[in-house]
Amino acid sequence: MKKIFTLFLAITFFASSVYAQTNFSDDGMIRQYSRKYVEMLVSEGGIHGYTDNTFKPQGTVTRAEFMSMCFNSFYKGDLTDYIANVIGEEKYSETVYENGFDKVWNGAADNILAVAAYMELSDKFKGEEWNEPITRAEAARMLYRSLLKFKDENIESTEYNGIINDWNIISKTEYAEDIGALFSLGIIQGDANGNFEPDRSLTREDGAILICKALHSELREVKKVSDTYVLPSGERGVRTIKNFIATAFEPVGKVMYVYGGGWNEADDGAGTEAMTLGLSQSWLDFAKDKTASYNCNDYDYTKDVSVIHDGLDCSGYVGWAIYNVLNDGKGYVTNSYKMDDMLQAMGYGSIVERKDVSEVKAGDIMASNCDDCKHVFISLGKCSDGSMLLLHSSPPGVQLSGTYTPDGNKNSEAIKLASEYMKKYYPDWYNKFPDNSRNASYLTHYNRFVWSALSDDEGIRDMSPREILEVMFNE
Repeated sequence: MKKIFTLFLAITFFASSVYAQTNFSDDGMIRQYSRKYVEMLVSEGGIHGYTDNTFKPQGTVTRAEFMSMCFNSFYKGDLTDYIANVIGEEKYSETVYENGFDKVWNGAADNILAVAAYMELSDKFKGEEWNEPITRAEAARMLYRSLLKFKDENIESTEYNGIINDWNIISKTEYAEDIGALFSLGIIQGDANGNFEPDRSLTREDGAILICKALHSELREVKKVSDTYVLPSGERGVRTIKNFIATAFEPVGKVMYVYGGGWNEADDGAGTEAMTLGLSQSWLDFAKDKTASYNCNDYDYTKDVSVIHDGLDCSGYVGWAIYNVLNDGKGYVTNSYKMDDMLQAMGYGSIVERKDVSEVKAGDIMASNCDDCKHVFISLGKCSDGSMLLLHSSPPGVQLSGTYTPDGNKNSEAIKLASEYMKKYYPDWYNKFPDNSRNASYLTHYNRFVWSALSDDEGIRDMSPREILEVMFNE
């Protein structure tokens, strides 16, 4: 029988309230928010780092590593006795062989993986799949099943929409119950925006946080999104101006501008992502490592058509928002300067030609065929100085912007509003892309499409841009 593999992943029961100081060579890379949890596991003798004395706090955790961390944290019995007396050596050998556990760490993890499989603590990965980085959703499943198996946690029913901002994505996955339970217990709280991002890889320091909170209930806190702030989010198929604007806010600060993004590969209409209810995971994955140096010209669909799945251009963005609000299975992506014509032809509203535009209201779709524009955006109305607040996908990505005043003043009310709200509610984006201004051509070069298919019972169209933002952000 193989010896239980512990290495640096072995985790013992918490026995001391005194945290050990870490002395890894990359100790300075451990972030402040996770330090006490890492120190806690070091004090337990569960984390010793790699053989080169590094901890690699932002390094990814493999499935096998996290399974070992969970198992050694929760299981208090003699593993060898369990295999001999519960599983049986014949069944044990069969399980190891059929699942390729001998290909993981040269067979050193056979005992843990075989018992974990017998206890159904994880998905049934095989062989080298255990050496791949674990996703946050997969880690949630391992941790939740470990809690149910070893700690008999009482999971109360809850409404996850209030504590998980990207629940619209999570709810469609097989991991929804696992993730929702850990949120309701206060083991997971998400990022600064209340998002969990289920397909993102788990880091070593985040793994330490999850395990410590799972083991010790006093470390947990159920933190609702509303305890920080609530980002606007729409409802599918609710045909109102308010819901159209709330839906259009969902990709703000999260999705990069990609020319052709949202189109299909035939380049003649909406692609898969623009006909997705909620945010596409491919957008979030693409955006997560982009820096202030992002250049959309590096992602040209005419050279590499696959980039259309990575982000949204202006018409892809507006088309996605319309698809989510109407929720009728139709695609709504067309050339930016044809968006108003398409919607009018469908009977959804009417066009005011740009020469006749005297006012603009919230929810209006503005489309231009000018050689220097060819753009489409969603208006949030005009401020008292004549500047306009708007939502659009324009380099570097989906954002809230404000225009100059009609006489070209760059210190406009709309620009101040856009900067205020992007800085407050989308700080990561704002720190990278602080310019929220657009020139005065946005005021005069665009046709105005006015909805008849969307109702306005809440009176959004009669509100000022600031009042609309206060409603959208529940201020």
